[in-house]
Amino acid sequence: MGVKPAYPRRVTRVTRRARRSPRVYYTLARVLSGLVLVAVWAVGAAAQVTLTVTPAMVKGPPDAPVTIVEFSDYQ
Repeated sequence: MGVKPAYPRRVTRVTRRARRSPRVYYTLARVLSGLVLVAVWAVGAAAQVTLTVTPAMVKGPPDAPVTIVEFSDYQ
């Protein structure tokens, strides 16, 4: 008696492209479009922002000290 093959079914050679499902290409397209969107957003975010303050929006002296308090929860 001979040795039984580990994989009894016949395996035909198939190119990598033929084995891939269309879902792989859709996922790749989504990832690439997401990277393009992030790159476009990063270019727009790097622009200098200027803020103008009208006197009607200000309350108090312009050189008043400012205290910033941060509340955080460490759980």
